[in-house]
Amino acid sequence: MSTFKRRTFAGTGAAAALTAAMAFAATPASAVQYSVDSNASGKYSSPGQGSIHFQNDGDDFRVCDNWPDGAGVIGYWKVGSGGTVHSIYNGGGAQTCEERNENVSEPATVYLKVCLRDNGTVVTGTCSSWRGVSAG
Repeated sequence: MSTFKRRTFAGTGAAAALTAAMAFAATPASAVQYSVDSNASGKYSSPGQGSIHFQNDGDDFRVCDNWPDGAGVIGYWKVGSGGTVHSIYNGGGAQTCEERNENVSEPATVYLKVCLRDNGTVVTGTCSSWRGVSAG
């Protein structure tokens, strides 16, 4: 079973207050990072060996390889349930992430999915389901 996490980041201290005051009109109240983890399947016995992350403030995507299992990680994203599917592959090895910055319109729903990929083949049993998250 895949896991889905939502993390809220809030700044504290004088530096954060100064930054907020300088950029008040252009920045949202809080940035949210959404994460979707791969499923456990076969020799990939731990959930979360791969993950995709979306930071809605800046439209940043990150696909991470969280485990030294020899497999790469492929993350998929699309805008809207019927949108064009985009992929980001991370074959850099354990404890690495591949990052991309995209432009997603604020009221949109972004759908995320992640799988492990071994020797060029997607290991379908490790794929999460599509998860819809808010771009704004």
